[in-house]
Amino acid sequence: MNVWIILSGILAPALFWMGYFYYKDRFQPEPLERIGAAYLLGMAGALACVAALRGLPLVGLPYDPSALMEGDRFGFLLYSLAITGLTEEIFKLLPFILFVLRFRSFDESTDGILYACFIALGFASVENIRYLPHLEGFELLGRAFASPLTHTIFSSIWGYSVGRAHMCGAPRFKAAFVGLVLAAVSHGLFNFLTVSAALRMLSSLLILSVWIWRIRILEKAPSATRIDGFDSVIRSGDN
Repeated sequence: MNVWIILSGILAPALFWMGYFYYKDRFQPEPLERIGAAYLLGMAGALACVAALRGLPLVGLPYDPSALMEGDRFGFLLYSLAITGLTEEIFKLLPFILFVLRFRSFDESTDGILYACFIALGFASVENIRYLPHLEGFELLGRAFASPLTHTIFSSIWGYSVGRAHMCGAPRFKAAFVGLVLAAVSHGLFNFLTVSAALRMLSSLLILSVWIWRIRILEKAPSATRIDGFDSVIRSGDN
């Protein structure tokens, strides 16, 4: 891997999105060492995810689903939802639950989004290291910037769900389950839509929809006690 790929494909996108998300949190910024720890946890999660996916042939599932893209579209959809989307979101969520929720700096619901995004950036950096050496030109740059963005978008779903439950005293397991399912379905559906030129516009609309939702959540951040749709879902089983 040459220096150009490292700088343009890994460091530049990571630093760009780190700067963006840290700027969004500038009024109550998290400690930089905690942000860095979340990023490194995301990288560790990505390495664990790769190891898990490489074990799929042992249970009769393909490690590389590219053969399904043309020959079995429905099979590829199921693989994207149940394997790719679910597995990747699980290995981003696990370090969040095991380590990030223990951070003393985690003191507001939207911290769930912020830390989830930095975990996702670390995850995407490892993913870029694996894929970018095989790309070039605009395809390389597009992948370099799009992969971190899409990972942060999907991770924001469970990040807010678990973060909100953590701060409200609601059951975190149920919040994690709800957020994980929504993130995995969104992630898997996005992967499926992007392989078809006819459906690619729908994948953009999916990303835009979750992005707008996240902006609205962050804009409501000062109203920390306000209950929204996620809380209704999380708390519905408590009565």
